[in-house]
Amino acid sequence: MAHQPSSRLPFSAAIQVGNTYWLSGKLGANAETRSMTEGRMAAETHNIMRAFGTLLEELGMDYGDLVRATVYVTDIDGYAEMNEAYSQYFEGIDAPSRVAVEVSGLVGGALVEISFVAVKTD
Repeated sequence: MAHQPSSRLPFSAAIQVGNTYWLSGKLGANAETRSMTEGRMAAETHNIMRAFGTLLEELGMDYGDLVRATVYVTDIDGYAEMNEAYSQYFEGIDAPSRVAVEVSGLVGGALVEISFVAVKTD
């Protein structure tokens, strides 16, 4: 089962296989304006995590259902800043396993992209 993004991009926001959801990567664009967030990695990371919070809620889940994260950053020197913002969404719960990699560039000049795998338990 696919959960389609409202803009009808050529990918699904989430694909469900059994009780596992593969959540497509999100960039730090402002949810209201769709433009990239001005500022630092922390601002983009917060936008990304809030967008995932909304998607998880639509799917009947929350941050505690995330089991795997992939984080792409364009500047490894901003890793600590991204990590500080990211960790705020997992206070009091187990954070998912994660890999983070530095890449040469992201769509739209983004500094951060994050994707997740979630498992829905009833």
